[in-house]
Amino acid sequence: MSETDARAAVTDPFDVAIKRENDYLRRLDVTVAPPQVAAARRREATKIRKTTRVKGFRKGKVPVRIVEERYGPLIDERTVDALVNRAFREAVREHGLSTVGEPVVSEVDYRPGERLSFRIDVEVLPKVELARTGGFRVKRREVEVEDAEVDTVIERFRKEHAVLRPADRAPENGDVVSVAIREDGGEDGDDDGAAEKPYRFELGAGYAIPDVEAAILTLAPGEEGTFTVSYPEDFASGELAGTTRSLRIRLDEVSASLLPDLTDGFAGEVGDFGTLSELREAIAAELRTRAEREADEEVGETLLDAVIEANAFEVPPSLVSHYLDRVIDAPEGADPARIDEARKSVTPAVERQVRRDLVLERLIADEGLELSSEEFDERLSELGEARGKSVVEIRRQLAREKQLDTLRRRFAIERAFQFLIDRSDVS
Repeated sequence: MSETDARAAVTDPFDVAIKRENDYLRRLDVTVAPPQVAAARRREATKIRKTTRVKGFRKGKVPVRIVEERYGPLIDERTVDALVNRAFREAVREHGLSTVGEPVVSEVDYRPGERLSFRIDVEVLPKVELARTGGFRVKRREVEVEDAEVDTVIERFRKEHAVLRPADRAPENGDVVSVAIREDGGEDGDDDGAAEKPYRFELGAGYAIPDVEAAILTLAPGEEGTFTVSYPEDFASGELAGTTRSLRIRLDEVSASLLPDLTDGFAGEVGDFGTLSELREAIAAELRTRAEREADEEVGETLLDAVIEANAFEVPPSLVSHYLDRVIDAPEGADPARIDEARKSVTPAVERQVRRDLVLERLIADEGLELSSEEFDERLSELGEARGKSVVEIRRQLAREKQLDTLRRRFAIERAFQFLIDRSDVS
């Protein structure tokens, strides 16, 4: 519902009428009285006069009449710019506008010596009102930990404790290979100055693109060959994505991973476990805790969607565009049509993320869910204990990694989810 014009006399020389166009758009109609327009114009003329050089006059001593004749339109342009910028800054300050994006100026009506008027349209953060935050019904998924999940973790531990031994044979998936790769110049031998680059990685683990791994599997240690390789469309390097290249690949070494046997001794190497059964139980408990936390987060996100739907509001397009710029990091020279298509495809998810962030921020503020310094230190102490560190050590580590604010935010969101869960029927 549109609001009536809210007219307020912002600090002279401006008279500003603010109109709420929708949840996020504000229209500012500004008028400036003739005396203030004249004063601003004199200031701009003086600035130009101080820096103007005209033959026959010393710098800064050019007669006002000549300055007006030569620079009149420039003085007018600077006068309008100065008054528009000042009016916008003061309106934002006086009315507490949380602006996003750039203001749009239009309907400028200006004549030297007369009243100036103009319009500014600016997007602001919507005021989120949470009239309903509970009374929803959500089903929480059941948490089960399968033996196969525990086996997967144990296999990862085995790989971490594996011993590499040179293998005089063709490579297999799971082997660690040392290779040298360069672009092949063809029959004329022109490699375009491409340098040979060494790589060492595990085959079958996704460190190299499929065509490169397939080529390596055909080589024996010490052999090399030329292969036609197609790079995926989503390859990290924009220059290579979707292209086909001829590569010269040399296999220098093959190392087989000798995995440790699953014994009680292996359990002792992984951690403070006396038997393999104790290790499996500990892994299962950790997986269950993680799965339960993820299930709670899913419930929280579902409830958050319900809150967003129950308390609908519009989001500023410029804020969505800002998020899209962060999500779609298009390389230089990328096809504009493909970029536009990609932006459109993720826009609904980005709009949901914007609403999510705004609702969470309002919920945390309204319900006082931010952690106090003491509560935050208590959570850090729990985290440090799990990692074998004191609260001082874990704080220093997180500070070095610039993760303290992120962690504080995560804890507050956990509280917000729990607040929503407590106010709804979760079964």
